[in-house]
Parts: sequence; structure tokens; C-alpha cells
Amino acid sequence: MKILTQSLLLAGLCFGTAATAADAPDFDVMKNMSAADFRASGLDKLSDAQIKALDAWFAAYQQQHAPPCNTAAVAGAAPAPAAADAFPMTAHIAGEFHGWSGSTRVTLDNGQVWEQMDDSTVTAGRMTNPKVTITRGLLNSFYMSVDGVNDSVLVKRIKD
Repeated sequence: MKILTQSLLLAGLCFGTAATAADAPDFDVMKNMSAADFRASGLDKLSDAQIKALDAWFAAYQQQHAPPCNTAAVAGAAPAPAAADAFPMTAHIAGEFHGWSGSTRVTLDNGQVWEQMDDSTVTAGRMTNPKVTITRGLLNSFYMSVDGVNDSVLVKRIKD
């Protein structure tokens, strides 16, 4: 894994300088990976400049290798929220909720599963079936807040 990280970093440094904000879409590896995957891959050991170079490389790569518009979804990829979804959305967590731990997954009573994307930790005590509100942020990001908890966290939907 260390070799992969170093290879990605080297490629990011080589190609990242060629990509500018005007010719590559914004990409943020920390928003597109779970906190657990970010740590497990060793990317948490990179400096801010190295992460920005990696982001630029991924953005340029995505632009150069963009799939055609009518391509079927990649197997195993997380489903994107449907355009018809209405946000803010409210539901209830199915079962008990104790807080956020950096990579928390919650299953809602409507069957959806959401995963925490940031590494914040919040202890909420023991709550049973609390109400949650999911709001849309910038650049197709989503935030979940739980009734009775003062903080909200960045989340992504991993199951419809």
C-alpha cells in the first residue's frame, strides 16, 4: 500500500502542476473516501500540499477519462442520490444511536444506509430511533443532523 500511495503522490506531483482550476473539476480525496479508508491507505500521513497535488491529479485523470453520459453504473459503486430526492429529508435511525466515531454507518427506517465522511467524534449518549435530517450541501455533499445532538456530520449514501 505504501508503494501505491507513493506512486499516486509522484503522479500527482507530475501531473498536478499541469491542471489548473479552469481545466479540471474540483476534487477532494478526503470527501470522496471514508475516514477509515483515508487512514488505512496511509493518506493521512501526507502534507496538505501533497494532498492538494493528489486531488489535482485525480481531477485531471477524471477529466481525461470521463465515461460517456449513458454508461451503466460501475458494479459496487455507491448509488448516487436520485434527482427526485427531496432535501432536506427526514427519517429515523433504525435502532440505537450513540454518536459519531469517525466512520459511523447508520441505517434509517426507510432502508437507506449513510456513512460518515469526516473524522469528527461526537458522543450523544444512548438514543433509540432518533429523528435525523439530511440536508444537501455544496458540490453534491450531504450533512446529517440528529435531533438532540448539536453537531452535524458530512455523510454519503451507500445504500438506497
